[in-house]
Amino acid sequence: MELLEIFLRMVHFPPLFETDESHNISLERWAMGSEPVTGKLYADFVKENASVWKEAWVKNFGENAVIRTSDRWDGTVRHLGYEPHSVNWLVQDTLAQVILTDKELVKASQERLREVQVIPDERLSRKQRAHLRLARAIAAEVCMTKVAGVHAAIIPPASDRVRTAGMYSRTTMEIYIAADQLERGRTTVDTVIHEIAHHTSGAADLEEAHSEAMTRVAAKVVEMTHAKKFDDLMMEAVW
Repeated sequence: MELLEIFLRMVHFPPLFETDESHNISLERWAMGSEPVTGKLYADFVKENASVWKEAWVKNFGENAVIRTSDRWDGTVRHLGYEPHSVNWLVQDTLAQVILTDKELVKASQERLREVQVIPDERLSRKQRAHLRLARAIAAEVCMTKVAGVHAAIIPPASDRVRTAGMYSRTTMEIYIAADQLERGRTTVDTVIHEIAHHTSGAADLEEAHSEAMTRVAAKVVEMTHAKKFDDLMMEAVW
């Protein structure tokens, strides 16, 4: 275990344990070859001992660490409660057999969120319906390209680390707001602004384009509020 921990620090990028060998290590299947007696690929030994490799990984980098395959997923990974770590590209594919990658994490999250269930308006409390009407009005006023709908919903957790307040479907261009977020006007407005920013930017959580879009959308909401666009709806809201 101690040697595995040192090895993973060596192949981390940048190396956390700097040696000349750090730059010459390869776990590529073709490079490692096979065990001469049985012909079994050495890469398969890694897979068979997955629990040991995972334990060494966690001891080094923590339970929330995943292998970074692309920095484009960094914002989403952190939003899901995890932290991306780069490794030498010549060891990445083999380690990815036993260590969770950012790509796998995002894919699992997307599969979970497909289970979203819309809550019909009539099943909401009076307070929740009032806040949902406000969210719909904001989306209608702010978005140049209209969203297809804003719904109350039961939204599964995006990962085992975080709960999900809202969701935007790029396929249907619909916004979903978790029922508990509709209990207060403030959380409703925060959530719908976050999801509208996905709609207008096309960017994932915490990407720079999404953050910039949230700032723009929030500014428009403030401007329209100052112009009394939402006065009637805000009178019903509980902040």
